[in-house]
Amino acid sequence: MKSRKNRYVTFAALFAAAAIIITGGATFMARAAADGNGGNMGSKGISPVTGTFIQPWLYNGYTDERWEQEFSMMEEMGIEYIIMGDTLSCQTGTPITDTSKWVITANYATLNSSYKKGRDVLTPLFERCKAHGIKLYVGMGNTPAGWPYLDESATGFKEISEMFADVAEDLYNAYYDKFPETFAGFYFVPELYNSSAFDSEARRTNYVNKLSAGFHTIFNKITGLNSSLPFIFSPYVNMFGGSWVSKNTDNIGLFWKELLANAGFRDGDILCPQDSVGAGGADLELLEPLTKAYKYAVDNCGKEIHLWSNCEIFVQPKDKFFDNYDGYGSYWTCCTVDRMVKQFEIVSKYVERIFCFAVPHYLSPYNTVSGYYDSYKYYLENGELDSVPPKAPKKFRTLFMVNNGVKCLTVSWSGMYDNLGVHRVNIYKNGEFYTFRASTRNEGGSNPAVYPNSFYDIEYTPDTAETVVYEFEVIDCSGNVSERSQLVVEPGSVPNKVRAGASYSGPIKHAEGAIKGAEAAAKKALGE
Repeated sequence: MKSRKNRYVTFAALFAAAAIIITGGATFMARAAADGNGGNMGSKGISPVTGTFIQPWLYNGYTDERWEQEFSMMEEMGIEYIIMGDTLSCQTGTPITDTSKWVITANYATLNSSYKKGRDVLTPLFERCKAHGIKLYVGMGNTPAGWPYLDESATGFKEISEMFADVAEDLYNAYYDKFPETFAGFYFVPELYNSSAFDSEARRTNYVNKLSAGFHTIFNKITGLNSSLPFIFSPYVNMFGGSWVSKNTDNIGLFWKELLANAGFRDGDILCPQDSVGAGGADLELLEPLTKAYKYAVDNCGKEIHLWSNCEIFVQPKDKFFDNYDGYGSYWTCCTVDRMVKQFEIVSKYVERIFCFAVPHYLSPYNTVSGYYDSYKYYLENGELDSVPPKAPKKFRTLFMVNNGVKCLTVSWSGMYDNLGVHRVNIYKNGEFYTFRASTRNEGGSNPAVYPNSFYDIEYTPDTAETVVYEFEVIDCSGNVSERSQLVVEPGSVPNKVRAGASYSGPIKHAEGAIKGAEAAAKKALGE
């Protein structure tokens, strides 16, 4: 899951979403504080989140100490379930129905001699989850080249479903007897979206029938293996797409009602839709009608289907150089806590449980700057968001350096402050948004995550003849925004020979590693 997460968000849409984040989240956590159990939602910890996704490329490099840190954090939050989808990849050929061209690689202790053996990323996770009392939903395989078999024609879905059924059997035989209390169920990795077929009764019925033929194969297999193990499915929406998507939430609800009723879903299976807010396929305004549509579907399908929510707690900010700049244009970070808790508040009215994509990736204080987790804990403990605004940087150093083959202006800064932690710095050029820098993640490594500390303007070269005014606006991890500070760069003023200090001057107990990392990164960027 989530390899497709750069589909559709725009910078303008991000600000539109941010504009509707209001104080209603305090109501949710006031209720949580009164309940003393994370606002109900089945949580035994401090938050309403009881499940998270995780991907093996993140945890493959964990040390024993890191594993213990992550599980301790998840226990504090109240997480009881993990979903890991990356168990097996199937490289299909053309046509997709020609199974002789498929290359299947199992990344677990497969018992199927026809599968290629990759790195076993599942057994260690089962062992760790067992030791900590966490239940694990296991992916039934994926096709990393995409999911064309889930389009309206469903070409190849029958063959793919037979493969998924075989993978489910292999996984069950390899792990269930060893981990009966940990093996929670099966996760369907490919992601169905809101096709325009939903908007026509005839097309919708035909689409449901074609998908049902494949799903019945899967359900027959897993029911025969162990009828008590549920199946969990996490579709997404793109509400801002073109004519190929349905934007009618009533029709989205009808499609899911009909698929749940006819595709072999069983009592106890789980629909856990992505809220699609992080990837930009929906926004906070659309989240409630979408969740209502899924609620309608599970309530009217004739089955006892559970409705959970997969809340996307990341953001994909973009700038004018998106996809062809220095990597920051597509850099994913945790979202600000104000948006996160608004997501939880909206879906909590309709769902039984809240899962996230993904706590270890975006919220963990061991994978990103601790300001996100500290800000969320502040909210949980106080029933309101931290409201202290950050301070923008006040000292700037300029020089010319070669970036992406261009000798251009590089700016580093110091004096940025927040009482809990910095989310990102927006940079404006002559009054217009230009780019941003965000706090980083260490992606499972040992280096500390870094607070933003510098940027370069690939358009400002030694030949630039006009004065340029840059402004810097800091957003903290709770969503508070600073006043802007200013840097005026005149022709001939670079380098300015200013020696900037630490980029961030927040409390050491929260930010020591990030501060040191930022200082080191700034020195490296400046060639020191």
